[in-house]
Amino acid sequence: MPPTVLICPKVLDHTAGEHFDVLVGAGFSVRYAKPVRDLLTAEELSANLDKVDAVIAGSEPYTAKVLAQFPSIRVISRVGVGYDSVDVAAATERGVAVAITPGANHDSVAELTFALMLAHYKRLIPSQAMMVSGGFDRKMTHPLRGKTIGLVGYGRIGQAVARLAHAFQMRVIYHDPVASVPAGDTSDAVALDDLWKQSDIISLHAPLLPETRHLVRKETIAKMKTGALIINTARGALINEADLAEGLKSGRVGGAGLDVFEREPPTGSPILTAPRVVMTPHVGGIDEEGVRQMALMACQSVVDLYQGRFPTERIVNGTELGPWTWAKDST
Repeated sequence: MPPTVLICPKVLDHTAGEHFDVLVGAGFSVRYAKPVRDLLTAEELSANLDKVDAVIAGSEPYTAKVLAQFPSIRVISRVGVGYDSVDVAAATERGVAVAITPGANHDSVAELTFALMLAHYKRLIPSQAMMVSGGFDRKMTHPLRGKTIGLVGYGRIGQAVARLAHAFQMRVIYHDPVASVPAGDTSDAVALDDLWKQSDIISLHAPLLPETRHLVRKETIAKMKTGALIINTARGALINEADLAEGLKSGRVGGAGLDVFEREPPTGSPILTAPRVVMTPHVGGIDEEGVRQMALMACQSVVDLYQGRFPTERIVNGTELGPWTWAKDST
């Protein structure tokens, strides 16, 4: 029997595209999870995983319990760069390779980051509402040029945001102790406390780790410029939403642009009723070109592994797995 791959993300819920051709051309049988909502629950995921060899994954939860139920899984290949929805330790213990798609959607996220900034600084949401209600009040807006943007995290996405910021004549500062900065980069590395104090706009591009959870909270908000704008297109739990909502209500925080949330959807979150917030439903990385590239890379990783190639730069747990082959009894 041919190996079976399950495609989970709703944005790929069709058969057309290069990613599908790559899988079929390598001999895979392709199934689609067909999520009812944007994200499969653990129960819905489990209902689709029987006799599956590889998964093209969204952000559905690959817990230790799920992995234990389905020992046939050899690869979880994420359509994206985050992998906090995968229990990597449990996957490694079971010899499951966890792959991501680095470099495929950074420009998409950077563009949305700027869309959220511009929506706030150019008053797009209140202006639309005012005109729909019959008004035509020409209030002044704010410039981005001359503002200081502080980037927390300076990987591919942070650097893509920096390139756009320089084009907008902004000063760019960043904090990232492990950043690999290209020659000729004109952004300035600063200590995190200095970034809080100096930035007119703070944009988050850090991974979610124990040390970055609730990075933006009451204590760090107190260090920021009064009226600073906070943008988050990275991971929702980088922000304590209750503290941010309080900062917005008090005026300490000038505004927020959020594409990600502590819980998605953010039902019941205080951020939903806070003032001066522009929200999008976790769409930063899924513009048409970004999805095309991520889907193709995710599927190519599965094919590479099946055919005996090991794309080290895309495998999160490659070092821990040790010698790895597709055949389960060879790991």
